[in-house]
Amino acid sequence: MSGISIVREILAVDADIIAVVAQRIFPIELPQKIQLPAIVLSSVDEIDGRHLSGSDRYPVSRFIVDCVAATYQAADVLGDDVRDTLIDYRGSIAGFEVDDIAHDGVDFFDRGETGDAWRRRLGFRMRFRAT
Repeated sequence: MSGISIVREILAVDADIIAVVAQRIFPIELPQKIQLPAIVLSSVDEIDGRHLSGSDRYPVSRFIVDCVAATYQAADVLGDDVRDTLIDYRGSIAGFEVDDIAHDGVDFFDRGETGDAWRRRLGFRMRFRAT
C-alpha cells in the first residue's frame, strides 16, 4: 500500500477533518466541479533502507497535502486541521504501524491549478511498516 493511502485512512477517520471535507479526500488531483473544501494527496517519494539481507521494509514516505477551499481563510483553517491531525501521529491503521509523521518544511499558499480556489500546500514525512 502506498504511503498516501495510509495518510488518506488517517484523515478519513478524523472527526475534525470529516466535519469539513466529508469524504472529499483524493489522490493526485482534484476532480473537476467538486464541492469545496477538499483535500488532495500526492506522493513525493518513498525511500526504504537496504541491508545485507535486502530491504528494511520500514520506508519513509514524503508526501504533499493540498487543502483546497473557496477562500483563503477556509484553506488556512483546513490546513491547520490537517497539520494538527498528522504531526506526531502514531498508531495502527489499515494493516500498518505508523511510527511517526513530521512536517517536512513545505507550507505555502497559492491559487491552485486553475486560479479559482485557494490552496494551502503542506509537506510531511511518515515512517511506517506493515503489521
